[in-house]
Amino acid sequence: MPMSQVADSGKLTLVVDASSSPIQLGIPTSNGWEKIVTDPGQAMEGIFRGIQQLFEGRSDSLNSVGCVYYCCGPGSTLGLRLAAAFVKTLKWESEGKTTIYQYNALDLAAALPQNTAQFIQAPFRMGRRFVRTGPTKSIGKKEIFEENQAIEQYPDSFHLRGPRAISAEVPEEKILNYELAQIEGLDVLHLISEPTDVPAPYNPEPTVFKRWEPSISAKL
Repeated sequence: MPMSQVADSGKLTLVVDASSSPIQLGIPTSNGWEKIVTDPGQAMEGIFRGIQQLFEGRSDSLNSVGCVYYCCGPGSTLGLRLAAAFVKTLKWESEGKTTIYQYNALDLAAALPQNTAQFIQAPFRMGRRFVRTGPTKSIGKKEIFEENQAIEQYPDSFHLRGPRAISAEVPEEKILNYELAQIEGLDVLHLISEPTDVPAPYNPEPTVFKRWEPSISAKL
């Protein structure tokens, strides 16, 4: 659905972003925001608490939402899964009528006005990092590098914060403030998003678990 149709559909658009702390929820307009709320809590409580704040004092309700933009990550896997489950529930309750778009936090970060770098980095798993390349306000290319390689090969990158500290020192001025309020609403969101029937956390590599091998303890 073109952005103009989303804006003119008479239905509210909701943005759900639990990729980082605080959780961010918003109602965008074509080039701004009607309202944004944040919640520093865990996604399980924070999403629902934030939704209550978002619709407080409004004449409409969550049932008025006809389109959702879901941030798929990277970020906290649990938070992203809970946010995806919440969006799926909205679609189920609307009998499949809710339109869902999915965007990557790295692409939104690249569209932030404070970003003047060609590359954006974010933590992946222990000792590894995402590097996003490509034009701003677009769906860029994401690659995974060893942490040292990412820092050395892309020294001019801007960075998203993650749950773990990285071994290399990153200057504070190179860390982006990831805030929905800084982007121009649907005009930007629609350029960095793709439609999806089933929202799911961003997971470019499946988690590999060590195979369990039974062993017999030596008797003393």
